[in-house]
Amino acid sequence: MALAVRYSVNRSYIKSLTMSAMSTSSSMDDRMLKGIQRVIPNLTNTKYKGQDGRIGVFGGSTEYTGAPYFAAMSALRTGADLVHVFCTKDASVPIKSFSPEPIVHPILDQHDPLKHIIPWLDRLHVILIGPGLGRDEKTFKIIVDLISTCRDLKKPLIIDADGLFLVCQKPEIVKDYPGLVMTPNAMEFSRLAKAALDRNIAPSPVVKASDVKHVAEAFGKNVVILHKGAKDVIVDGHKGTETVSCGLAGSGRRCGGQGDLLAGSLAVFWWWAMNAGTSECALSPSTVACYAACRLIRECNASAFRSKQRGMLTSDMLEQIQPVFSKIFETHNNK
Repeated sequence: MALAVRYSVNRSYIKSLTMSAMSTSSSMDDRMLKGIQRVIPNLTNTKYKGQDGRIGVFGGSTEYTGAPYFAAMSALRTGADLVHVFCTKDASVPIKSFSPEPIVHPILDQHDPLKHIIPWLDRLHVILIGPGLGRDEKTFKIIVDLISTCRDLKKPLIIDADGLFLVCQKPEIVKDYPGLVMTPNAMEFSRLAKAALDRNIAPSPVVKASDVKHVAEAFGKNVVILHKGAKDVIVDGHKGTETVSCGLAGSGRRCGGQGDLLAGSLAVFWWWAMNAGTSECALSPSTVACYAACRLIRECNASAFRSKQRGMLTSDMLEQIQPVFSKIFETHNNK
């Protein structure tokens, strides 16, 4: 009898903890959505081309042409006006054949490419490095110089995919960068932890927020890490700041390219959040942008999966960006 009572009490206690966690999560989601809705710019007839986002994507190699395409198209579908893709010559023709929308610069493997890149940097609001970049040493040397130049110009910088592989080799190139978001998956985060802290953290879809926090702090207070997993975890290098997570929606279908969609949309949300100023949810523009991108791509995944199931492709998710964006961000924000 005592055992039954104890079991009943424990079960009630566990249930209350679960409900409390769900309530806290729901409260955070509501708060984040309000902040995101505030930073989404109006669509008016008085705007000029480029005002709502000029994004630079550095990636695309002989082997990988889909990744920069997905990142670029995700940015455009989210609402960027212009996206420039800086890639190798071999990658340029396939990327151009996929769509006429991105502006493609086939210069990463040309002589002195930085000379041709620098004049464009002043025009670009956010720089994304990594989708389809490959791991060629000559390209990596160019990217090291590019990151140094972006640092001098205080360009908001997102590093993903093979860009993270470079950071793991040379963590000092982004140490204390004045505005940086890194978007590792489980394996990439494990490498980052080793490079930054000399700690072995086994790759896992479920990560401790404290581990992500320690890695972010090691890179500097203005660095944000978005760990992609079963639940996306977003932290920055400031001591004592709030950890934000997004575990809504999604599906079990993990086709390649979804991280590229996330990175592209993140670049746009970041520009909008910076333009809007202080967020209603008292978080940095980069953190608000990370949550917005996570929420958008997770719900695009869920929406595409409902119709395509096991056959779902990242291109199916790309087509969902506009209707999902409208549903979750503009339902109560039509202006």
